[in-house]
Amino acid sequence: MKVWAGCWREAACAVAVPMVIQGGFKLWDQGGLAWSAAGELVATWAVVSVVWAAAAWLSLRHRAHRSGITLTPDALAARQTRQLRVLRPSVGRSDRIRTELKASARASVTAEKGREEIWFHWRPGRSSRTVWGSIAFDEGAGTVRLDLRASGVYTGSSGLRRGASFVALCQLARELGLTEAEGGRCAGALGGGEGWGAEV
Repeated sequence: MKVWAGCWREAACAVAVPMVIQGGFKLWDQGGLAWSAAGELVATWAVVSVVWAAAAWLSLRHRAHRSGITLTPDALAARQTRQLRVLRPSVGRSDRIRTELKASARASVTAEKGREEIWFHWRPGRSSRTVWGSIAFDEGAGTVRLDLRASGVYTGSSGLRRGASFVALCQLARELGLTEAEGGRCAGALGGGEGWGAEV
């Protein structure tokens, strides 16, 4: 419910500006305040924002289901940190993950700390905007710690600015063959953030 409410707040704000502009022109054409025009404007704003929010929420839920990631109440936070396990355990699994990450068209690797950690930028959508990420490997446990952060300027094709990190989390889990470890949710909402980038 918290995720849907967050989607609605973002949608309501995104829809409000064009609606106010449109309403202003309509009132100007009618030569002043018309209650019927104002009522139509409010009704349209309510319907469009609810539909938009529902589409955003369903998109996030679908992504979570397909990737095996839990859609938690903090899914809209700017920062997502999860402990994930490797679906295909094998010798050299960290090397495989590195290779697949570097080969992805969505990823841009910026630095590596030996075999322990890798830093990168991930593009959740069709635009060039990215979220910052890191993967830390625990070879013994067969898990990785994925940390993703969206900047406040991220805006997706939906026009909403929240959830980009969660979208990236789902995409990375599917692309790299990762799933949630038991008790795998670390500090999922360490940022207050923006970034709904549902642009795929």
